[in-house]
Amino acid sequence: MKIAYVTMQFPVASETFAAVELRALRRLGETLSVLSYRAAPPGAEKTLAERDLADLDVDSGSAAATLKGVWLMLSRPRDAGFLIATIGRHCWNRPLHLAKALALVPRSLILLERVERLKPDVLHLFWGHYPSLIGLLVRHRHPRIVISQFLGAYDLERRFPLSGLLARQADCVVTHAKANLPDIMALGLGGEDVTLSYRGVEVPAPLPQPQKVRGLIAVAERLVPQKHTAEALHIFAKLRGMIPEARLLVLGDGPEADSLKRLAADLDVDEAVTFAGHVSHDAVFDHLARAEAVVTMSQSRSERLPNAIKEAMLHRCLCLTGRSPGIEELIEDGETGLLAEPGDIAGAAERLGRVLSDGAAVSRIGAAAQARIVEDFNADRLMRQRRDAWSARLATKSRHTA
Repeated sequence: MKIAYVTMQFPVASETFAAVELRALRRLGETLSVLSYRAAPPGAEKTLAERDLADLDVDSGSAAATLKGVWLMLSRPRDAGFLIATIGRHCWNRPLHLAKALALVPRSLILLERVERLKPDVLHLFWGHYPSLIGLLVRHRHPRIVISQFLGAYDLERRFPLSGLLARQADCVVTHAKANLPDIMALGLGGEDVTLSYRGVEVPAPLPQPQKVRGLIAVAERLVPQKHTAEALHIFAKLRGMIPEARLLVLGDGPEADSLKRLAADLDVDEAVTFAGHVSHDAVFDHLARAEAVVTMSQSRSERLPNAIKEAMLHRCLCLTGRSPGIEELIEDGETGLLAEPGDIAGAAERLGRVLSDGAAVSRIGAAAQARIVEDFNADRLMRQRRDAWSARLATKSRHTA
């Protein structure tokens, strides 16, 4: 099959899960293209090479392309009129969405033209908010193409009116957590209309058999406010009172890096904390293989079942994370990891220290965590299921339009 992915920008440093999906589909022998609304970010070629996607067909936006899109609005007035009228009918009372959607009309027409040249069997919207624009255009002009729409927490939090409109017309609607289903059903879909497909991680053969370093704790995330990395530092500072040899490795960079370094000094743990900055995905795996535990206290409502936790579990890390919507689908408290109430620093540190002091418990939870990922979050198996669902929809459409 020929599959075209649509996203807002590609590649994005924090969206390694996109590369995981694309590599899995390639291993299945599918032909892939990526269509992006925005310009490629700085260092895009390096990022694609690091993610083993250097030869991937990627069409990104640009200033010159926007001018072409304006010309297409004049040369394809029926398509432009259809999209503008649809935006107007559904977004007239949402001024911010109205303005953003209208601004994306030129690029949407360029992507329509690109789809017409590619002739994909499947158009998959990797994000289900503003990419709904091209989904509606393709649905209107080329009904034989299978339209697949992902709706995750981020899409649902955006509440873009055309997301629901397309979802009610799409051939496949996919989400990655059961916790999202009530919000999706509120858009007018039934439970049978939505496919639950977890975002997986790549499971190597043989499985990782990591050699853990006693007392090594890792944090692997973007250093941005919604991740609440400061809570992880506070937990670590209290943990040092129970495990003096504990050390913390912070993998990632972001606008909060400097303030977090100052906080480590204020907590008098700066000599035990290493800020490694941005590291490659492969390097993250090397560090996870050595870390006994991973701490992440993210409280972002737009996040569900973070892949960073799944990767740590695959490497048999003891994961401590804050309770967030749907996290119980990934971690069974006390069995495959530890869950903490947001803000309960003392309680989280005490639990983590108690388990880390029991080598048998660390090994038991680590093995159970790895087994959980292998069983339910294997990217190759999950993407094969999704590919098969797309193939079935394509076959059905072909019979109906023959």
